[in-house]
Amino acid sequence: MIKQLCLLLVLLLSPSCMMAQIEDKPYMTWDEFVQTYYEGENGEEDESLLEEQRERLQVLMQHPMQINRLSRSDLLQLPFIDETQADSILSYREKRHGFLSLGELMLVNGMDYFTRSYLSLFVRCDSAMLQSEAYVQRMREQDRLIAKLVRGTHEVETRLNIPLYSRAGYKDVENPTATNCYTGNALHHVVRYRYHYKREVLYGLTFEKDAGEPVAVRGFYPYDYISGYVLLRPRGKKWRVVMGDYDLLGGYGLLYGRQVYGNKAQALSKVSGNVTTFRAHTSTQESDFFRGLAASYCSKGWQMMAFVSYRKLDGRTQTGTDTVRTILTTGLHRTLSEINSRRTLGCLTSGAQVVYSKKQWGIGLDGYVAHFNSVVWPKVQIYNRHYFRGRTAGNVAANYYVSQRRWNCQGDIAFDANGHIATQHSLSWNVGTKLNIGAQYRQFSPRFVSLYGKAIQQNTRVANEQGLLATVRYLPQKKLELSGYLDVFRFPCPTFNSRFDNAKGIEGMLQSLAQIGAGWQLMARYQIRSKQQTYNYQSLVLKEYVMRHKIRLSSLFKATRGDVAVQLDAAYTAKQRGTSSKGIMASCRGSYKASKWVTAKAFMGIFFTDDTDSQLYVYEPQLLYTSSFNGYAYHGMRGVLLCSWQVLKSIALSVRASSLHYFNKSSISSRLDLISSSWKNDLALQLRWIL
Repeated sequence: MIKQLCLLLVLLLSPSCMMAQIEDKPYMTWDEFVQTYYEGENGEEDESLLEEQRERLQVLMQHPMQINRLSRSDLLQLPFIDETQADSILSYREKRHGFLSLGELMLVNGMDYFTRSYLSLFVRCDSAMLQSEAYVQRMREQDRLIAKLVRGTHEVETRLNIPLYSRAGYKDVENPTATNCYTGNALHHVVRYRYHYKREVLYGLTFEKDAGEPVAVRGFYPYDYISGYVLLRPRGKKWRVVMGDYDLLGGYGLLYGRQVYGNKAQALSKVSGNVTTFRAHTSTQESDFFRGLAASYCSKGWQMMAFVSYRKLDGRTQTGTDTVRTILTTGLHRTLSEINSRRTLGCLTSGAQVVYSKKQWGIGLDGYVAHFNSVVWPKVQIYNRHYFRGRTAGNVAANYYVSQRRWNCQGDIAFDANGHIATQHSLSWNVGTKLNIGAQYRQFSPRFVSLYGKAIQQNTRVANEQGLLATVRYLPQKKLELSGYLDVFRFPCPTFNSRFDNAKGIEGMLQSLAQIGAGWQLMARYQIRSKQQTYNYQSLVLKEYVMRHKIRLSSLFKATRGDVAVQLDAAYTAKQRGTSSKGIMASCRGSYKASKWVTAKAFMGIFFTDDTDSQLYVYEPQLLYTSSFNGYAYHGMRGVLLCSWQVLKSIALSVRASSLHYFNKSSISSRLDLISSSWKNDLALQLRWIL
C-alpha cells in the first residue's frame, strides 16, 4: 500500500502533460562518485586498472543510457549494479510500462539510496512512454545500417599538457647515450575521436604522445601510441563483434581482467554471472589490451565467444641474443634505450569460451593459448623463480555461479599449461534488506602462470597467494551506510618485498557514510595494513612486520550552484625494527557553476609527512577522461584550478592549472626526471567538439 501511495505521489508531482519528457538531473557529481566509491582502498593499489575503468565510466556519464530502453547487459556494465538489482529494475519497468522519472528508483526492490545516487550519473529518463507514430517511424529509419554508421554522436577531443618547469632529461648533454637524455620534447598530447550510435555501433581512433617521446621519427607515425576500434552490437541481434583494440573480461579474473574494481567491501556484495564479455579499448593505457578480432553469439541460454589477437610488446633483450629478459608495460619510449625495446616481442593469442546460464545459475568453460616469437626468460631471482619462461603459455578455466533470493555464490578454477592450479570462491548473503555479508577464499599456486589475470588479490600477479576476505555492508537507516572488510593472506614463496617463505599479512577497513538532509554528507574511514617484508641489516637479511594505519574524515556540503568538501587525512607507519613514520594532510575541494556555460573547480591542500612511508593520496579535480589519485610526501602544499567553458552547444574548452611546492626540499624527483626547484607547475588544455 505504501508503494502505491508513493507512486501516486510521483505521478501527481509530474508535469500534467505526460507526453513531455521529464529531465532528471544526477543526484551527485562525478567528483563525489569517485571520492565515495573508489577510494575505499589504498590509493596506490591497482591504480592503472582503476584509472582505465573510471575513464570508461566517464564516457558513459557523458552519454547516459535511457532507462526505458537499456538492457540487462547495459546495467551490468556498471560496477555497483548486481544481477538482482538489474532484474528488479527491468521487472519494475515492465510492470509499470516504463519510468516517468528517476525518482521511481526508490520504489524498486533492492535499490538503496547510495546505489540510486550512483546510477543517476549514468542513466536518464525519457518519459515519452506512448511514442507517436512519427517517432516510431524516425527510429525505424535510423535503424538502417547506413544511418547507424553516420547519424550517431561524433566526438573529437584534444588535450595538451604543458609543464612549466624543466627536467634533467631535456637538457643538452655533451656525450648523449642511450639512457642519459630524452629524445623528444616535454609536451604530452592526446587526440581522440569517438563515435557511437545508441551503443549499437561504436568506432574510434586515439593518438597519444607521452612527455619526452619524439614525433614522426624512429618509427613513430606520427605519435608513439595509435589505437583504433570498431564495435558492432545491433539491437535485437544475437551476435556481437569488435575489430581493432579491445579488452576482455571473463570469469572472475583468473584468466582475464575482473569486471569489478574499487572498494573491496562493495566488490563481493555485487555478485554477477560468469559471462565473458569484450569491449572497445578506448583509453590511452598501452599494455593491458588485445588487438585483433573478437565475436560472440548468444542463443537460448548459451553464449559462445572466440577471439584472436596479435600485438607487438615492449621487451628488453639480453645483449647479443633475441632472448627477452623483461616485458615492459609502462608504454614510455623517451630514451634511446626505451625506443630500442619498443615492440620487439610479438605475441599471438587466441581463445574461446562457452557459457550456459539461467537466471539462477550458470556454468562456463574458457581458455586461451599465447605464443611469443622470441623466448621470454627473466633472469632468475629468488622472487621470480616461478615466473613464466619459454615461448608458449596457456590456461583453461571452469567457472560457476548460483543466485538465490538471499544468497549468491560464484567461483572458478584454472589450470595453466603445466597443470598448476589457481582457484577462488566467494559467497554473498543478504540478511534482510539492510545487511550484506560476503566472503571469498582464494588459493593460487606459486607456479601458476596467468599472463592476463587480474583477480581480487594482494600480490602483483595471480600466483603465490592464499587468502580469506570477509566483507560487510550495513544500512541501519536509509541514508547511512556502514561498510568494512578484513583480508587475511600469506605468500607461500618469496616475493619482491619478502625474501622468505610464508610471508603473512592482514588488511582491513571500516567506513561510515552518512547523508544528512539534501546537501550535507559526512564520511569517516579507518584502514589498517600489516605485512611481513625483509630488510638488510649489515650482512644479514631479516624479516619484520610493517604496519600502516590511515584515517580519513571528510565533509561535503552541496548547494544549488556548487559544493565544498573539507577533508583530513592522517597516516602512521610502524616497522618492527623500531622506526616509524607519520603524516597528515588537510585539503579543501570546491566547485561553482557560474552559469549554464561556465564551471570552475578548485583544490587546495597542505601536507606534512616524515617520508614516503607515510605518503597520503587524495583525489583532485581533473579534465574529462583523466582521473587519478596523486600521492604526496614530505612537507608542502598543492593547488589546482580547473575552469570549463561551453563555448557553443557543441564545443567545450577546459583549462587546468596546478602547482606543487615543497617547504623542505630544493629539488623534486631524481635522475632524468629531476627538477632543480621546489616548485612544480603544470598547465593543461582540453578542447572537445561534439556533433
